[in-house]
Amino acid sequence: MAAGFDFLERLGAGHFGEVWLAMDTGLNAECAVKLIHPAKVPNPRNFFQEAQLLKAAEHPNVVRVYETGKMDDGRLYVAMEYLPKRSVEDEAKGACMLLTRVKRLAIDALRGLEHAHSRGVIHRDIKPANILVGNLGEGKLSDFGLAIPAGLDLKSLAVKDYAYALHLAPEVNSAKDCTVLSDVYGCGVTLYRLVNGDTILPAIAPDEARALARLGQFPDRSKYRDFVPRPFRLVINKAMDMEPTRRFQSASEMRHAIEKLKTEKNWTEKVLMDGTEWTCGWNKRCYQVVRRSIPGGRWEVVVRKGPSRKALRRVSALCLSGVGKTEAAQHSRRVLQDFVLGRLE
Repeated sequence: MAAGFDFLERLGAGHFGEVWLAMDTGLNAECAVKLIHPAKVPNPRNFFQEAQLLKAAEHPNVVRVYETGKMDDGRLYVAMEYLPKRSVEDEAKGACMLLTRVKRLAIDALRGLEHAHSRGVIHRDIKPANILVGNLGEGKLSDFGLAIPAGLDLKSLAVKDYAYALHLAPEVNSAKDCTVLSDVYGCGVTLYRLVNGDTILPAIAPDEARALARLGQFPDRSKYRDFVPRPFRLVINKAMDMEPTRRFQSASEMRHAIEKLKTEKNWTEKVLMDGTEWTCGWNKRCYQVVRRSIPGGRWEVVVRKGPSRKALRRVSALCLSGVGKTEAAQHSRRVLQDFVLGRLE
């Protein structure tokens, strides 16, 4: 295939090609090699635009590019740093992530994005699969295959135009409509998915999702996991505002807003036969909130805490019993969010 690489493992495949773990035989070092078939490239002369944009946007929170070239079989390649922890999508596996983890990754990715924007580069494809995880757990913005430099003649796009419908801002109908603010929208949808998990999204076709997004109905801005506090929701919903002028006006502005969010505790969620259980281990303490149905068509909320899961004691002042489902849901949400924000111990 090419004298310079030994291909070890296929890491993934997408709309444009494949990514492989390879050994650079000249450097005796591992790298990630992105391969694209010439048929996917209407203007091969400009294929290396992605590598050039990555180089222009070089930053600790942007994946490093090493070299570009052509394989013996005619496929084009970009060799980049290999990150064995792979992507945020791989880390999340479709589930909701810990809020402290989401906050860290969001700040890192936005640092990389604001640097790219400062170099006049619009990413156009912000999503969990395109945020890689560095060796220290940091987020690194990746896959600039759809990125465009400001002022680019769109006829010279390196690859056939394509858009990931689930993250596409409502005002974007073609590459010429992409701006810093459409990237901010993509960041908002990414965070929505990470704090909620993908199961919160309805299983619908991309075209339907796109139509609902134009109406402001996808994603559902009113639907969040119970433990996600209002300040988190406000930041994410602002990033996903239908009107671009009401969004954060830069990646930097969005990052600063996220940095101010309080995340005192992380909840994990478990669905029970008769309700839902949330648990949290924090500062050598264990916390538990259970909301469940009880006989008579009523509901209860039980709050416990202690030095360990085996030594939990009921916190009577925070418990509720014999109430309707709506009241129980409101109470448990308030308790969960108060713990996240550090209002309860």
